[in-house]
Amino acid sequence: MSLTVTRCRVSIVLVGRIWLVAVLVASMLSCTIGRERTNSPMSSAEQLLLSQAIERGLKDVQVPLPVGTAIAVSSHGFTPDKEFARNLVEGWLLAHGYRVLPATGTPISVRLLIHSLGTEHGESFFGVPAITSYIIPFALPELTFYGVTKQKGVARYEMKFTDSASGHLVFQSPMLEGTVFLDHYTLLLWFTFQRTDLTPPPSG
Repeated sequence: MSLTVTRCRVSIVLVGRIWLVAVLVASMLSCTIGRERTNSPMSSAEQLLLSQAIERGLKDVQVPLPVGTAIAVSSHGFTPDKEFARNLVEGWLLAHGYRVLPATGTPISVRLLIHSLGTEHGESFFGVPAITSYIIPFALPELTFYGVTKQKGVARYEMKFTDSASGHLVFQSPMLEGTVFLDHYTLLLWFTFQRTDLTPPPSG
């Protein structure tokens, strides 16, 4: 009987040590875990980051054309979101008193050249990843001591205003850039908060 009890105690101690080593190794490895999320389809937060990055790039633009000038806008770039960017620029021109019309018959044409438009993602994680083992008769959930998910919207583009009839350059904007970020934090398993420079919707 004494021998059986001793063996049981040894087995329990051995399993406990194996479990402890597994947790420690997993914790050490979790310090260097990096994660990337896919960009498609875009979440609502990513859409906000993208649109506000474009809008930020327009905040200091001065167009030396009389208010009421009829303008046609076309967008060019590698991004599949170039038509959305064109719509935002058209809205900005309308808000500043210009008329936006189809290309036929307008005195001024705007070529929107998009160099970069998209969202960037990164994650940092420190803690114990979820553990499932045949040795341990139960699963250990993920334990996050510190985690951060960083999202950033980036827009880089320029506008060329040309005379539609002659094709001569009338005005070229400087390189326009806009960035917006949204970071989610998790601390000590339960505490979560976020930091962002997204413009909130108007109150009321």
